[in-house]
Amino acid sequence: MTAEVVVMNKRGISLAADSAITSGREGVQKVYNTANKLFSLSSEHPIGVMVYGAASFMEVPWEVIIKAYRDKLGSQKFADLTDYAADFLNFLREDERFRKREVEEIIIYRTFSDILKRLVKEVEERIAAESSNSEAVSPEQVSDWLAENVNRRINYFEKEDSTFLDLNFETFKEKFGEVIKEVKDELILYEVPSDLREKFYVLAYEAIKHDYFSVGSTGLVIAGYGENEIFPHLLNYRLEGFVFNQLKYKKLKEKQISYTANKKDGTASITAFAQREMVDSFIGGMEPNMEDVIFDIIFKVLKAYPEQIQKHLSIDFTNEQVTKIQRLGKEVYESIEDAVREYQQTNYIEPLFSVVRSLPKEELADMAETLVSLTSFKRRVSRATESVGPPVDVAIITKGDGFVWMKRKNYVNPEINARL
Repeated sequence: MTAEVVVMNKRGISLAADSAITSGREGVQKVYNTANKLFSLSSEHPIGVMVYGAASFMEVPWEVIIKAYRDKLGSQKFADLTDYAADFLNFLREDERFRKREVEEIIIYRTFSDILKRLVKEVEERIAAESSNSEAVSPEQVSDWLAENVNRRINYFEKEDSTFLDLNFETFKEKFGEVIKEVKDELILYEVPSDLREKFYVLAYEAIKHDYFSVGSTGLVIAGYGENEIFPHLLNYRLEGFVFNQLKYKKLKEKQISYTANKKDGTASITAFAQREMVDSFIGGMEPNMEDVIFDIIFKVLKAYPEQIQKHLSIDFTNEQVTKIQRLGKEVYESIEDAVREYQQTNYIEPLFSVVRSLPKEELADMAETLVSLTSFKRRVSRATESVGPPVDVAIITKGDGFVWMKRKNYVNPEINARL
């Protein structure tokens, strides 16, 4: 995992990234604090690139790809940051070194494995619940439950308006059928009905075709200035890889500093990527998971309120009265939610961003580094794997000075490598 932060105001951008990289599978994972996740596009361009998630794309390390693009770009410049992003994506499409056909099977394997694991886990939880009630679960029931989950997921994909790849099902099945069967055999150890086996091919096809990105995909952050831009600009993409020579990717975020606070993304911005819970807590005053739990409890209490009144006060409500009480509960829930949001905005978010918009660029760098370090510290004192760790690489980008390193780990000893 990773923690990365970008802080922007009119003066410039600060980018910070940790150095931890996790290798291996569950149970046998090792963490190394040597990964490079923050890169300068080149000395001639005021643009930085960060990656999170998978450390490679189509089995090629991102560091190799970014430096290859640096050579290809040369001194060519674009008016807007979106033009740089489009050119980079075209570079991936056009360079045959990054779209090998044999690697496409890995994309299919990890995507189908990822989604099938989730569905199988849901069935296992259901089996455990039924077993706790002393009811025996037959293989037929298990297959029916799994089929329900698979059909539900397929229907969800088919209802999506947009598709990411133009694929033919029969061609897809012919080429990747063995990969899908391999995943099925690894995760499901009993014989499943033939109609369910056929559904697995459809599930894999729909997941690849639609908006489903596996845990092995990569987050890409491009931040800086185009030639005609005077304020910072940030773009965030998710990339899966190539399937049938088509690049599967989507844009997740775009943030752009503006002249005034009420235009675009305002005059200051703090954006976290990957493990972002500590940054969100810092901005909003409460960890998002805790916030979700609190609101979920309030919702359940208000929803069950009519039933509890009738139970404890021995009152029988009509259906119309129950509906009115439930409507009142919904209004109370929404008023609580609005009050909390307003309090966060007034007492946390607005005061914080009023300071960020006036920070000098050096303070922007300190802030980005501190937020990454805070996430690293939280992981160190918790039971979870220390998947975020020092050292923290930090850079500043300004329109006039370009990309400047503030802190950077270096495997090269300049004393014994004079040429570097």
